[in-house]
Amino acid sequence: MTSARIYNLYPYLLKNFHSWAEKLDDIDFMNFDWVYVNPFHLPGFSGSVYSIKDYYAYSPVLLGIDYEIMEKEAEKYREIGDSFIRDFCKEAEKRKMKVMMDLVINHTSIDSDLIKEKPEWYKKNEDGTIKNPGALDGDKLIIWGDLAQIDNENSSDKENLWKYWLDYILYYAGLGIKGFRCDAAYQVPSSLWKYLINEVKKQYPDTLFLAETLSCTPEKIIEIIESGFDFVMNSLKWWNFKDEWFLQDYNKWTGRCPSLSFPENHDTERFAKEYNGDSRKAVCYYAIEAYFCSGIAITLGFEYGFEKKIDVVNTTYKDYEEINYDIVEDIRLINEIKAEYNILKEDGFAEIYDFGSSDIFSFLKKSLDGTEKIFMIANINTKTGVDVKVPDMFKIMEGHSIEDISHGHRMDEVSDNLEYYLQPGEAKLFYQKLK
Repeated sequence: MTSARIYNLYPYLLKNFHSWAEKLDDIDFMNFDWVYVNPFHLPGFSGSVYSIKDYYAYSPVLLGIDYEIMEKEAEKYREIGDSFIRDFCKEAEKRKMKVMMDLVINHTSIDSDLIKEKPEWYKKNEDGTIKNPGALDGDKLIIWGDLAQIDNENSSDKENLWKYWLDYILYYAGLGIKGFRCDAAYQVPSSLWKYLINEVKKQYPDTLFLAETLSCTPEKIIEIIESGFDFVMNSLKWWNFKDEWFLQDYNKWTGRCPSLSFPENHDTERFAKEYNGDSRKAVCYYAIEAYFCSGIAITLGFEYGFEKKIDVVNTTYKDYEEINYDIVEDIRLINEIKAEYNILKEDGFAEIYDFGSSDIFSFLKKSLDGTEKIFMIANINTKTGVDVKVPDMFKIMEGHSIEDISHGHRMDEVSDNLEYYLQPGEAKLFYQKLK
């Protein structure tokens, strides 16, 4: 059974490599079992962490040195960077956590040395210049001029190109990296993913591959799943808990592969900014996402109500904010519950329970093997409490030994005719072990 509780340690919000390990005790306290770090490699001229110039060189900012110094003693600082990654992975393992890094193989920076060394690996425009990747933003096509698009599918030197990516993954796996978040996985050929995942798992069978699948159609997600991925991302963050689109899409592929949800990430607005510093809503939504899906992730600062949107070019340790609110204990308890029950470690078909109120979101879910059932009732209104009544709980939960396993106040006994006053932002979770 594959589950993941991921803490995204955005590397540039901390001063340097040395600062990373200092966060591990805090992350461990919150009961996360994965630490995911965004690209820490040498970026191209734009400075974007997703515009990688050299896959085997490290950011001079994180090394705490000037670029010129690193260039003069490249091999020395490569060894120093390797040592930092190796030691960080070991420190995480001491706390029973694993480290995940970004895998960006759809493009390089436009000033990467690979363009000169291996021009046949890149897509070209009609005039022979290197093609820049782009994406639609509504009806507008955005072209990223700092990036060069790799031709993973039709390169005349595809065999060596694919081998380059494999060697790259194996190199960092050898340093102790246990997981890879595959950036823009939908823009990379499925055949390449199958090759990479199969070959890596021959040497490192427990390696986890997480596909970025946001904005993908259900059909495309299924194609990606069939490439061998262990995890895909879902779009629960953008669901208002009412519209039908999310469940219609989700139910087309759920049960085939675990999925990851998140209240915010490095591409979105900060949750605290989006909801005006409402800590109750942060806890409520985190609980919903943690219990609905097999995987959950937060970004450094979510627990403290950080409000500045991460900028993959400009964010530095100087953007680390003062604490606006502290929900560390709530996250710790929710993660503890998630780690204890198998049904909370999988994705399955959810049945919405309609209370006839826009303030209440509630769902039922049975485990894929039919041995467990949960019933969640959440008051997403963080200003006003609400009375809920649920007749026939024993019938709904298919048993009489219902447990209240909520992270907050727990009922000593759950009766057949449930009556309960939900506090503003409160989430209740009921559990039944089925025979």
